[in-house]
Amino acid sequence: MNRGMIEWSRILKESQIDWLLEESNPSVRYFTLRDILDKLEADLEVMAAREAISKSTVVQKILRKQHPQGYWDKPDSPYLPKYKSSYWTIMILGQLGMNRTNEKVAKACEFIFQFQHEAGGFSSHSQNSALREYEYLRGKGRKLPPKDEYVSSLVFEEQLSCLTGNMVATLIRMGYAEDLRVKMALEWLVKIQNNDGGWLCPYWKAHVKDKHGCFSGTICPMEALSEVPKEKLTNEMRQAISKGADFLLMHRLFKADHHDYKLINQAWLQLSFPRFAGYNILRGLDVLTKLGYVKDDRLDDAVEVLLRKRQGNGVWILENSPKGRMQANIETKGQPSKWITLAALKVLKRMRDHA
Repeated sequence: MNRGMIEWSRILKESQIDWLLEESNPSVRYFTLRDILDKLEADLEVMAAREAISKSTVVQKILRKQHPQGYWDKPDSPYLPKYKSSYWTIMILGQLGMNRTNEKVAKACEFIFQFQHEAGGFSSHSQNSALREYEYLRGKGRKLPPKDEYVSSLVFEEQLSCLTGNMVATLIRMGYAEDLRVKMALEWLVKIQNNDGGWLCPYWKAHVKDKHGCFSGTICPMEALSEVPKEKLTNEMRQAISKGADFLLMHRLFKADHHDYKLINQAWLQLSFPRFAGYNILRGLDVLTKLGYVKDDRLDDAVEVLLRKRQGNGVWILENSPKGRMQANIETKGQPSKWITLAALKVLKRMRDHA
């Protein structure tokens, strides 16, 4: 791809900014005003859009389903079922622009902190869900270690890099950047980074013998680090970002570096929203360009794919989403997507601004 031949300003100019600014989606309107049109948080339009987010149909539907104690679905199962339980629902609210100034959001965040392990990571298992699994397996005749040992081991093992990265990114967006619990999770993410610069789930038995970083396990911690204000990044965080970026870039964001740069996974080309544990090229581009990686030629293959997906009217399509599996559907798969279009334009704008 010859970047010199790409008219970034023309692409942005031809995009349907007015469509993104429609008041029917105050979340997209807010982020468009802030990130595309560069309006300040103190701008009256920005303030009005942000205020309207909590009153939007999607957010109201999600919050109506919240238990008074702060959780969704089951109190001791924050991870399952995907994508209706508490972890995933909090992630969605964070991506929609909600924060801890909302009483229900603050209650949800405080509730979810109980599932953070003392080591620092967020676990997909609670003590109760691990105990249920123990009883189930024992009923099947499995030979298991003593109950307490099994339960504590499973909760520890299920500290996941993707989950922890997502929760840290979400909690920072929601106003918890200075919370010691979030800082502890960030330290844990930096500590467990893989030797190749990517991330694996360090204690998960399925990854015990793996040496190569996992793309899903990598993009989530990288997104968490991208949410840390630059002035708050420690030297260790900066080093982790550099190694993580090299890991993604040496694969051109979606290609096998040791196999003639063949496509690794067709699903990585599908543009999806909301962002959960999965990886795709737009998420990779968004995180890396936000972290300042805009001039590296190893981005070009992914940018070329992204531009090919742009429709004639200047929008992008939602290609993947767990419709019917969340507390509220966000957009319709296969239709023009404000969220995908917004993310794509943010990437292209950063590349234009640093061209």
